[in-house]
Amino acid sequence: MLVGVVLLNLIAIGPVFEAVGYAEVNRNILLHLHRRGVNIKLIPKPLGVTSVELDAREQDLFARMINNSGRMANPVSLFVFIGAFFTPTPGSYSIGLTMLESDRIPASWVERCNGMDEIWVPSNFNYSTFRASGVLAEKVRVMHLGVDGARFRPGAPPLHIPGRRGFAFLSVFEWIPRKGYDLLIRAFLEEFRADEDVCLILKVHDNSSYDPDGVKIKGEIDHLRAQVGSGGPPIILISSILPPGAVPRLYAAADCFVLPTRGEGWNMPAIEAMACGLPVISTAWSAHLDFMNAGNSYLIDIEGLEPIPRFGIANDAVYSGAYWARPSIAHLKRLMRYVYENRDAARAVGMRASDYVREKFSWDRSVGRMYERLLEIQGQH
Repeated sequence: MLVGVVLLNLIAIGPVFEAVGYAEVNRNILLHLHRRGVNIKLIPKPLGVTSVELDAREQDLFARMINNSGRMANPVSLFVFIGAFFTPTPGSYSIGLTMLESDRIPASWVERCNGMDEIWVPSNFNYSTFRASGVLAEKVRVMHLGVDGARFRPGAPPLHIPGRRGFAFLSVFEWIPRKGYDLLIRAFLEEFRADEDVCLILKVHDNSSYDPDGVKIKGEIDHLRAQVGSGGPPIILISSILPPGAVPRLYAAADCFVLPTRGEGWNMPAIEAMACGLPVISTAWSAHLDFMNAGNSYLIDIEGLEPIPRFGIANDAVYSGAYWARPSIAHLKRLMRYVYENRDAARAVGMRASDYVREKFSWDRSVGRMYERLLEIQGQH
């Protein structure tokens, strides 16, 4: 579809400029809908305290979307955000795109979701959890997210990482308990000796406060290392926000991506790592099982589901009464050892993963399905 051929009008609401998953999702949806000629009015809704560096063309495009004051006939609204904040847009068919990483969603989310005309979730996992929690079945649709295969592909020049050893595990995540960083650090330090030619690279950030030097995170890593009681191989911390062009090079600097998460709404870093050809180790539970399987990744067994504890943070209310996965540390250690010692076999798995996600889960393909649904809605209203 040619840019400039306006077939539908869209009011887009949600974060755009922040270093959070919802903003990453929103940016990609907006860019791909724009390429299909959709007339977009953007209403930014900030989320998080850290921002990403966008190139000048994207900045200009989003600014024009924000300043779009033209009349919109028969618009559809798309609200990409946390479900508890959904509000239908008067005079438009209102869609909410959201996700949650636990086995259920809170009653406040159910009420807000049922107040929208339609709810898009990225995975079959959330298709089940939202409906089981009380969101009306006819409102819920699976709309997979995607990966940019032009950016994330094998063969990018690796990013120089001081202190990198011969084999590098990489994990990319927000520094929150759900991501299982305690399990990862413990497994790594217990499984590998200090004299083995291996390291763990953590590209992490803390969205609760701006801490580019990672002082708080370094302190927690030191505490976890002391708990294990072993010196172990190096853990390399990258806590600053990388420019978008450096992210594929970060994946290229690693030999394996690992994330023993307790639950995911999509798991964007995992699919990006897969697209880059890395073997990926992650938990055998939640949303990423839509694109991860035993043939293209290494899935960590879970020992069951466990109640989500209270951490004294705002999300305690969201997860109240809910459960998430308990990944097996013993199995995680075996998988990390296997990939370390069977590098050719692991690389072959990574290349299969790259071919699979770049074909089946490209942003162009995923947003194409969204676009078709938007046209269908416009034809019905």
